[in-house]
Amino acid sequence: MTDAVLAAVAQAHRREWARVLATTAQLTRDLDLAEECTQDAFAQALQTWAETGIPDRPGAWLTTVAGNRARDALRRESVF
Repeated sequence: MTDAVLAAVAQAHRREWARVLATTAQLTRDLDLAEECTQDAFAQALQTWAETGIPDRPGAWLTTVAGNRARDALRRESVF
């Protein structure tokens, strides 16, 4: 993991955390699940961005990943 990736994730955290969390909470209607999915998205960013590079729009990338994780969790929950 490079310093550039760490810096990009830290900057995205400062700028985008609230927006990603709010969008995910709106989708899930569950703040705990939304926070978990948002945290997972930032953790995934550390791995993925180190391999593929920092996206042009980090906030959009994080929102998409968090939303996808939330949808997966909601689908799993509906099956049980």
